[in-house]
Amino acid sequence: MTPRVSVLIVSFNTCRLTLESIASVVGESDAEVIVVDNASDDGSADEIGARYPSARLVRSDVNAGFAAGVNRAARLASGSAFVVLNSDARVEPGAIGRMLALLEANPRAALVAPALYYPDGRPQPAAFKFPGLVQIALDLYPIDRLTDRGLNGRIRAAQPTQIDHPLGACMLIRRAAWQDVGPLDEGYFMYLEEIDWCRRARARGWQIWHHPGARVIHHGGASTSQQPEAMLAQLWLARLRYYQRYHGPAYNRIVHGLVRMGLRRRGSRLQRRTSAPDPP
Repeated sequence: MTPRVSVLIVSFNTCRLTLESIASVVGESDAEVIVVDNASDDGSADEIGARYPSARLVRSDVNAGFAAGVNRAARLASGSAFVVLNSDARVEPGAIGRMLALLEANPRAALVAPALYYPDGRPQPAAFKFPGLVQIALDLYPIDRLTDRGLNGRIRAAQPTQIDHPLGACMLIRRAAWQDVGPLDEGYFMYLEEIDWCRRARARGWQIWHHPGARVIHHGGASTSQQPEAMLAQLWLARLRYYQRYHGPAYNRIVHGLVRMGLRRRGSRLQRRTSAPDPP
């Protein structure tokens, strides 16, 4: 029987959290679980295979990045919708059903994403407008009073609402939309692949939805925190790739100027901290 949804998980050295992630979805009715292990060296693949033989496990010889891992899992999926789920995210009971109901009630909905919460219960930003110059400036030069007014692109909603893009920790995607828009762009090794996909989907007339009644617990940064400097570089490479794709030369000159100044400022502050004399 064809499953209703295919849950796609990409894992890299997050064994314990990946097992929790699989446990949160493996009992879902009408769901198949596909896990791509991106060449972990912490025993993840062996542990996943032993604990969850019903999940389809793909052992990658190399870490080709998150987008490539999701695309590989999607090629194997047979569900009418995909749940792209981070390996450090845990789905709360009923969340997939609520997102599916919203997807099915809106024929032009390409993607539905849930509300995200940290493990301690604090809400996590989950719904956004497409990023622009103001968001770059506030990221590099945080100003709390402006951030609190929503100028950083965050969307707060008490009811299901259309958005530009979610934080990609958990996304329910209609198969027909995936086939129409295409897979994730593997040029984004890590970060912004969901923003790029949503931008392409919106350009083709599809809708992106946020469902605050569907809850997912997201640790955040479980894989990327293992190599913070390399992942910071990947973040800015992804951002620059995104702006280069969707904006003109003048816009990108401003972007590059903001980024250079911001990173120079960050580097000088780090240098001052590390070069300060030891206390007596």
